[in-house]
Amino acid sequence: MDTELKALLVHDKASEEETRSSNHSNKSVSSLELESGEDVPDSDAAKAYMPPMRQGGRHNGDSFPIGSRIPSIRQSYQYYKYIGLIPISFLVGLALLCWFGLPKLALSLWITLFKKSGPALKALWMASLCLIPLKRGISLAYAIYRYRQEEAEETSPFRFQHFVVIPAYNEPVAVLARTLKSLPRRHANSEKSVRVIMAMEAKNTTYQETFEELQRMFEDQFDSFEVTVHTLLPSERAGKGSNENYALRRLRERIWEEGGDLWQCMVTVCDADSVFAPNYFDALESAYARQLDGCRMIYSAPRNTYRNFGQLWNPVIAATESVMNSADMLRDVTEPYENYSNYSLLLGYASMLDFWDAEVIPEDFHMVYRSMICSHGSESVCRIWSLISNDTVTGFADRYVQAKRHNWGVTSIAWILAICRHAPFSIDRLWAKLLSTYCGEMSSNLMPSTAMLIVFGTAMARMLYLSDDPEVFSAFKLLGVAMLASFVINYLLFFVSEALVWTHLMPKLGDSVEWPSKCQLLWLYGTMPFVGPISSIIFGNIACFDAIASATWSSEFEYVCAPKA
Repeated sequence: MDTELKALLVHDKASEEETRSSNHSNKSVSSLELESGEDVPDSDAAKAYMPPMRQGGRHNGDSFPIGSRIPSIRQSYQYYKYIGLIPISFLVGLALLCWFGLPKLALSLWITLFKKSGPALKALWMASLCLIPLKRGISLAYAIYRYRQEEAEETSPFRFQHFVVIPAYNEPVAVLARTLKSLPRRHANSEKSVRVIMAMEAKNTTYQETFEELQRMFEDQFDSFEVTVHTLLPSERAGKGSNENYALRRLRERIWEEGGDLWQCMVTVCDADSVFAPNYFDALESAYARQLDGCRMIYSAPRNTYRNFGQLWNPVIAATESVMNSADMLRDVTEPYENYSNYSLLLGYASMLDFWDAEVIPEDFHMVYRSMICSHGSESVCRIWSLISNDTVTGFADRYVQAKRHNWGVTSIAWILAICRHAPFSIDRLWAKLLSTYCGEMSSNLMPSTAMLIVFGTAMARMLYLSDDPEVFSAFKLLGVAMLASFVINYLLFFVSEALVWTHLMPKLGDSVEWPSKCQLLWLYGTMPFVGPISSIIFGNIACFDAIASATWSSEFEYVCAPKA
């Protein structure tokens, strides 16, 4: 091991020992829970987390991490046993829906409206049923406009010092090297560069060899190239969240020692298999500049998992990935935006939020919840009009395990309940915002639309069979035509947005992309309208209910890394 790596590791170990001894002496909430199992009063916990005021430093975030007052995920474990009531409530509600004949009542109301409506009103009813896909069309037009606008803007020197944190555990050197090659590097015609932190795990026995090889390849190509080595504590859970939490706290200590300003440091956290578009950091700074107060925002580009799409032949997996990517690309401009896996925020804001909860599995969405709480329910995520592409998991079993991990976010309802009961601050109206965000995140997986279609379809077939009225058939015919038109418009917009991604955005990533063949694209996209509902049931509904079952019986969930290409 060379001298620089030794020095970095010694610094990290010394900082870790100092932090742990400080937390022990201050009787922080996490250490006391671990040692005695007793909760510390939240006011005392807040005081214990308060770092010393820096002379001449900015007040926001440097003086007091207000996120430390938010109840931890550990305080929600006692409510996990009630999560199983969610699917039970859905099934009971569905049974009551059928018992009281509400589907028949709703269809009878539709027939009555149809009989009393003239041609103009019938056309209006049909147009209203197509409103959702038309809203997606507006979102697509806006996305095209913003991407073109972003490309037309002139680039300028970076406003912030950019840090890229790459949590890594057992990934091949080739995968990590590909990620590093996509970052802005030093060269004669540009002053733009970033500082890279490889956030590695101590239980990975090959982390030293991996870092040394990457260091030989990239040491002189970035402003700095460093490593942090995280040792998992009993109070932490293995995963990306605990790793990046450790790395960013070490970075904050380094910036404080150097006398720097946390609010001039932009941190980007990414998966180990990420490939950045060349203009990502320019688009990030542009997104910041467009905000009235960009300091307290999380920045995220649309979800994209097409980097290795050329390896994928399974249409069920392809449908899941494409639908999720397109849904993020075409998100309604009137709805709050969400972040996935790769995102950026100021180090000062991360410190203000008290970084990540080291026991949380879905750390990306959890960070949004924390940001919402600290900003009194305001929208917390800003879209970056650029691209970071990741790998698709091509194996069916591996993709299901990944889907279950993604659906572990269903446990957030227990944490929201813990906030309502244990938060040392007022949550007036805030709980409704959190619950609304939770429903937006999980509702499609918690309430299978297929079940509702079966219930209403059965009721419709029964009414057609028992009725001799031709107008009943005409009413259902109009309803069917409207639903079919909505389906066709939806998929037309879907294919247009996918064409935009493949022809306009993916080529910017260069040789990093494993391109699918034309025959492969025809097979995968041609089967999507048919296998889409199946993929939604398997990787959405079933994986979600599986996560609920696991959470109901145990709060433990092993973080499983998806295989990297």
